Parts: sequence; C-alpha cells; structure tokens
Amino acid sequence: MVKNPGAATRPHHLRALNGPRPITVVAQAGRPLAIVEEHDHQTVALVQDTWIVQDEWWRQEIHRQYYRLLLNDGRLRTVYHDRVADTWHEQAY
Repeated sequence: MVKNPGAATRPHHLRALNGPRPITVVAQAGRPLAIVEEHDHQTVALVQDTWIVQDEWWRQEIHRQYYRLLLNDGRLRTVYHDRVADTWHEQAY
C-alpha cells in the first residue's frame, strides 16, 4: 500500500500510456503486407487477428481496422488503419 502524499491532483500533467505512433505500412486491398521502419522492412508472415473499432460518431469519429500481425522475424505487432484519416499506426499493448 502506498501512503497518500496529500498533494493536490494535477490532471494537466496526465498523459496516456502506450499511445499510438504513426508507421508506414505497405498494404494491398487494405490488408497489411509489410511494415517499413527507417531501414527495416518486415514482411507480414501471418495476420493472427483483425477487428474494427467504430465509436464517437457524434463527436470526433473513430473508425479503425486493427490487425494483430506476426512478422517474418517472429515479432508480434498490433497496427491499425485509421479509416477516417487514412493513416497507419502501431498500438502497443
């Protein structure tokens, strides 16, 4: 148990953990084929899972197609295609 320091909460200092970061994805018909990072080009060996998140259409729309990818080097990556902005991002979990 952590003792309460008695300090006031400062919500303006809060930040999200594991926020998405933009990445470059080579895709065909909307399906990721490879991830390109600086001098590294990793081919997708297998799409393990895919799901759609669509929310907040009444405010700032969120419409994302997520992919859980197994790359040819054995790493697992979760990426999504932002269908509103037409951009790709990696989301670490």
